[in-house]
Parts: sequence; structure tokens; C-alpha cells
Amino acid sequence: MLKIRVFKCLLLQLFIMVGSICYATHRDGGSEKEFLFSIHPSKKNAIFKTGDNIRYDVKVTNPFNIVQEGTISYQVTTQNNIEVASKSIKVSIGKRSSGSYSLPVPFQKDPGFYKISVKINVTEYDDTLKRVFGVNPQQIISDNQPPADFEKYWLSARADLRKVAPQFKMTEQSAMRRGEQEVYLIEAQSLNNVTVRGWLTITTKRKPGQKLPVWLVFPGYGIRGYEPIYGPPGLAVITFNLRGQGNSRDQVRPTTDGYLTTDIEHKERYILRGAIMDCVRAVDFICSRPELDSTNIICSGESMGGYYSLITSCLDKRVKFCSAYNPTFADWRALQERGSWPMSALLTYSKDRFIPISRMLTTLDYFDLKNFTPKLDARTLIAISLLDNLAPPYNQYTMINNIKAPYKVLVYPDLAHEVPQSSYEYLSGWMMDEFGMF
Repeated sequence: MLKIRVFKCLLLQLFIMVGSICYATHRDGGSEKEFLFSIHPSKKNAIFKTGDNIRYDVKVTNPFNIVQEGTISYQVTTQNNIEVASKSIKVSIGKRSSGSYSLPVPFQKDPGFYKISVKINVTEYDDTLKRVFGVNPQQIISDNQPPADFEKYWLSARADLRKVAPQFKMTEQSAMRRGEQEVYLIEAQSLNNVTVRGWLTITTKRKPGQKLPVWLVFPGYGIRGYEPIYGPPGLAVITFNLRGQGNSRDQVRPTTDGYLTTDIEHKERYILRGAIMDCVRAVDFICSRPELDSTNIICSGESMGGYYSLITSCLDKRVKFCSAYNPTFADWRALQERGSWPMSALLTYSKDRFIPISRMLTTLDYFDLKNFTPKLDARTLIAISLLDNLAPPYNQYTMINNIKAPYKVLVYPDLAHEVPQSSYEYLSGWMMDEFGMF
């Protein structure tokens, strides 16, 4: 109960798990009844390895006083929509009864992720459920290599950051205090002398000389940023808003798409170069404070916050733990064929500015998540969702498979760019175990 109670203080947001269930309603004798159609993979996470039998179990509940006759079928395609398997079976579901069916799927020899569409076509009901399953994803290797000067580029960025005096400031925000949790506005000078800010929440009940472990949280994509997060007494929490986000928008003020495209044609001026150095400056701040334990830092974030969390942990060995949920922007060039965001934002910018997309991708190679993760030393927790079109599972595994440090991956086959509440509970327990907060 302690872990759950503490966890409630840490939650950034709650997600409702999307179930693998479709319903149809039908009015019969004055009351509405539901037709139930659900599918479940034979392995809970829908990740299969050589020797596994791939199967989808289908359950159908017919609430009507009519026999439902027809077919249940599936089609399996590659991520590029090339069909590799299909099958159809006849079904007859009695009046007011249920039926269960097993759909074996041929094992695919090529490592990767495959889309499966399961359809039901019966007397009074038609529907389709779409899912994704993985086959030997630990064997996925990207065809796209990092730039030859990738490490030199980031060593240069770190050197440029060190030339900027941080001028750290802490200002107590008495109006934000909650009980024994006090809040400070923190400020620092970062790359190009840009002022960046964030929030520190910390208990007033500290023993003399006590150093608290630090949960450093980075915001997701966009300009909104974060407000303070009130944590448990044994943990200091820093929510850090990078340039262009939250309360760090006075000098750098990109539009929403501009947060991805500003100066993308110039790798030395690209907005993400500065934002990533802001992350390192946040670690510098932690190491400057006597009440914060610089040997116990966890970087954490979701979506683009997960991207920042992983990159910071790769560039800065002072980070010992890392949590990244649905991290974005791995293997940019493998996203090129996808018509949705973020590639749509790049294509619009390319058209408006008459800048070849190839030139933009040359810059993005220096910011590709998979090119950082070979350097990851921190113990890491990653969560991915197989229906995620912003951070597709194939792209996720191109960076996961580069990790050499200990890590754990949580896989959610029925979700898109989100994770369930249970993943936050896992994170809370993991943090408490690592920090010895019992």
C-alpha cells in the first residue's frame, strides 16, 4: 500500500487502458443488448520469438435471439502493407450464446513488426480489429548509420555549453508550498546564453547534511511545459522546462511545429541542439546543490520527454537511472515513408522554405535517438506501445537493440501513443527500490 500511496503523489497523468473489445448494440424487445467481439494474442505482449506459435484467440458473444452465421477472417501485412498471410473460417453462433475460435498465424521468417486485421462478418454484425505483433524484434538492425562525426559533434556541443557560466538561481515560491513540500523556481543560463527554468519541490523535513535522490522530469513535445510535481518526502523532484517550453519561452518562442523545425537546415543552430544541452544543464544544477544527491539521479519522461531522458542519460554519465515511455524520434529515415506527423511537419517546412528534405534529414541524423543509445550506461526502463504511429515499434527497437546497459522493456500491444496506469505504478516501485525509499 505504501508504494501505491507514494505513487499517487508522482503521477503525471492517468491513462485509461484501451481494451481489445468492440461492441455493437441492438434493440431487442425494448432493451439494448451488446454484441461482443474481442481478440487476444497467444503471448500477452504480442512479441514472438523463433519456436513460438503465433495465434489469436477470438471470442464472440451473441446476445440476440438470432443465429449469427458468417465468417471470421484475418489478414497479415508487413509495415509497408504487403500481405504475407490470410485465412477465413466459417462460424455459426447460436442464439444468445458465445463462441470461441483460434486463428493460427504462420510464423514470419523476417524479424520485424506485422499488422494483423481480424474481421467478423455475420448475420447482424460486421467489424474489424487491427493490431500489431512482433517477430524476433531483438534482431532488428537499422540500415541507417550515424554520421561519421557524430561523437565529435556532441563533444563540441558539451564544450560550448561549458563556456556558458550557468548562473544558477533558486527562488522560493511560498504561494506554491503544500504542507511540508516547498517549491523553488530554478533558473540557469544554457547554450547560447538562453535562460531556462524549472521547478524544484523538496521537503522541509531534511536532516542536517541529508542529500535527497532526484527525479528529473522532462516535458513532452510542444510548448506547454511542466508545473511543479509534489513528490514523497524522500525524493526531490525537478520538472525542467527546456528552451521554448513552459516558463522558458521568453527568448526562444517557436510555434508547435517550429519546435521541431527551427533552424533545421543548420545543424549548429538547430533548436534541439540547444534543448538537449538544456537537459545537461539541469544535471549541472543538481550537482551544484548540497541538498541533492548527485549520485542518485533518474531522468524521466514520456514521448519527447522520453527522448530527452534517454539522450541525457547517454551524454551525461552522472545520470544513473532512466525512464522513457513512448520515446520518439528513433531512426528518422525509416519514418520517411510515413505520411503522418512528424514527417508531415518536415515536408511542410521543406515545401515552404524550398529546403530539400534530404538536407533536413542530414541534420536529424545527429539527433536520431538510435545513434545515442550505444552509449547508454544508466539502468533503464522503457515502455512502448505496438499501435503507436508517432513512435512505431520497429523504430523503437532500432534504438533498444543498441543498448548495452541493463534495461527492461514494457510492451503494450493494444495501445497507441500512451501507456496504462500500471506502468506508472511499476515506475514508482522501481524508483523506490533503486533509491531505497521504504
